[in-house]
Amino acid sequence: MSTPREIILSTIRKWSKAILRYFPRLRQWSRARWWAYERRHYEKLTANTPVDEKVVVFSCFMGRSFADTPRAIYEAMCADPRFDDYELWWIFRESKLEQFQSDPRLSRAHIVRRSSEEYRKLLGRAKYWIFNARCPEYMLPKPEQVYVQCWHGTPLKRLGYDVQIDTNNALNTTLELAKRFEMDSAKWTYLISPSPFTSQHLSDAFGLAEERRPSVVLEVGYPRNDAIARACETPEALAATKKRIMEELGVPEGKKLLLYAPTWRDNDYKAGIGYVQDTLIDFDLLERNLSDEWCVLFRPHYYIANEFDFTRYGDFVFNAAAVPDINDLYIIADVLMTDYSSVFFDYAVTGRPMVFYWPDFEFYEGEVRGFYFDPRTLPGPKCVNTEEVIAAIGELDTWEETYGKQYKDFRARFCPKDDGHAAERAIDHIFFGVDDVTYTGPEEEASS
Repeated sequence: MSTPREIILSTIRKWSKAILRYFPRLRQWSRARWWAYERRHYEKLTANTPVDEKVVVFSCFMGRSFADTPRAIYEAMCADPRFDDYELWWIFRESKLEQFQSDPRLSRAHIVRRSSEEYRKLLGRAKYWIFNARCPEYMLPKPEQVYVQCWHGTPLKRLGYDVQIDTNNALNTTLELAKRFEMDSAKWTYLISPSPFTSQHLSDAFGLAEERRPSVVLEVGYPRNDAIARACETPEALAATKKRIMEELGVPEGKKLLLYAPTWRDNDYKAGIGYVQDTLIDFDLLERNLSDEWCVLFRPHYYIANEFDFTRYGDFVFNAAAVPDINDLYIIADVLMTDYSSVFFDYAVTGRPMVFYWPDFEFYEGEVRGFYFDPRTLPGPKCVNTEEVIAAIGELDTWEETYGKQYKDFRARFCPKDDGHAAERAIDHIFFGVDDVTYTGPEEEASS
């Protein structure tokens, strides 16, 4: 249960966001003072707390989920007898506590509610912080603590200091957000990266100082993709894993599975609601043309606040918004359809086809965020309407012939070390000092 102080602070934050989004200067002034206040409170709570060498705390998407690289590292540690006497903790938001407190996969872990006093005290005590998103600005690791920033994907859309378009999204100007990125990178002990491309662009976007990069960046592959790589090692392993996942999720059998995973738009924010999804594909048209052979697995970005009701489509659309780990969807899907989401970098580990649905490409490229390279070079058909998507799916028999070479080069560039053992390499370096992972510097071929 939330304390009176936490309820008051939550209410203040809610109304402040609604008001201050319209007043950037007042927002910056208010934030600076808010962070200073919270930091004093945090430091008072933790100043005299000794750091415990065998306490590890994990957070995924700021307490929203049990997934991604933090989960992969946690599960590898649970299977490793070297960590039998370690204390492992997971952070979850209050709305997620009931769901994960009874999750058998977390039986080895202790659970703490995000933003609680216990949570703050824990972070002051834990030797290792393993997060896949920025930590609160007011929290500063002690010199002896280890903050591992896993991030949550290879970037296609420009981030932080790399954003070249001067925009004002819901809560930040371009420069405000970049500075918040830099505040986080100043705290990093390590940044986990799957490739030279990601090492370079995440370091640049977060303003990570050049001289720190060789010691901070761990180019080990993406632990978040270990489960995908292992599931796809053999046809037998894939069949068994797909059967298990589909039974667990209740996904209809007997049809091909199209995973539809669009991203969010910085400019699609509604006060009092949050980010909304207004650029969805025409499900009615998809149903009329594909429902005999296909089922759509719909997975919105976790920022999206819309309530989606697909009941009228029956078994044709499976709402996968609540599936804890998107890896399960990658493993069972026969095809991925997305827009500008970085999910395609991870899905490429499967080696299966991808289709791109871009109804607003020119606007997104020129007005919203911008890209690290030209998406038109991606391996797969680029569709601007639902009719083109239907045609592309009807031509999947020739997908390999058309895009196979391009796809092979893409995988070599963006997921060269995703072999199912990235978590092991990360753990060996972070906890035991194994020094066979190094930052390779900028990629030889500059991105456009």
